[in-house]
Order: sequence, then C-alpha cells, then structure tokens
Amino acid sequence: MDIILQQWLPVAISVLIAITATVLISRERRARKALEIKFSAIETVLKNSRLQYESLTKQFNELRTGSIGMSDKLVDLIEQLEQVEERQNEIAMNDSGGRLYSRASKMVELGADVNELMTECDLPKAEAELMLSLQKSMSQHYRR
Repeated sequence: MDIILQQWLPVAISVLIAITATVLISRERRARKALEIKFSAIETVLKNSRLQYESLTKQFNELRTGSIGMSDKLVDLIEQLEQVEERQNEIAMNDSGGRLYSRASKMVELGADVNELMTECDLPKAEAELMLSLQKSMSQHYRR
C-alpha cells in the first residue's frame, strides 16, 4: 500500500493543485469581470458628469453675459430717466403759465366758476370760459 500511495500521492497532489488553481483562476476572472463592469459604470457616470458640468458652465456663462447686458441696459435707462426728469424740471420752472393752467384745471374740476378762475389764476375771461366749457364737454364725453 505504501508503493501505491507513493505512486499516487504526487498525482493526487498535482490534481488537487490543478483543481485549486482552476478554482482560484475562475474566482479571479469573475472578480475581474465584476470590477470591469463597475469600472465601466464609473466611467459612464464620470462622462455624464463631465457633460453635465460643461452644459452647466455654458448656461452659467450665458446667464452671466445676459445679466451683464441687462445691467448695462438698466444703467442706460436710469441715465435716460434722470435726463427726462431734469428736462421736466427745467420745463416746469420755465413754464409758469402752464402751472397756472394746471391750477385752473384743478379748480374747474373742483367746481370753480369763471370769476374764481379769473381772480385766482389771473386768466382772461375768454380763457376761463373756454376752460369751463372744455371741462363740461370732457365730463359729458366720459359719461357716455
């Protein structure tokens, strides 16, 4: 039995080593394949993240450019508004007669008569009557 054992022992050990090596290689291949799948998934996620980053960067730059443009337009509009206000103030200061007509118009709305307009606003009788008749025609026109 010793001789049989001596003959078969190296063969048995070799077969056992071969089976163990096959099992280990098989496990290694499965583990490697799983890692390759995970690596591929990570690459896909990374690629999508890069694309999204580039898209968001582009959108941000467009928004920034747009807001700068809007800011410039607002500055222009503010300057124009200031110029208009200055011009209105100049006109108001130079148009003392216009202020009298505005006051007379308010007085007509409040029910003043020709004599009050002539006295308070220093208007000639014809202009005071004209303002009263205009106010009447306007009020009739708006009632319709």
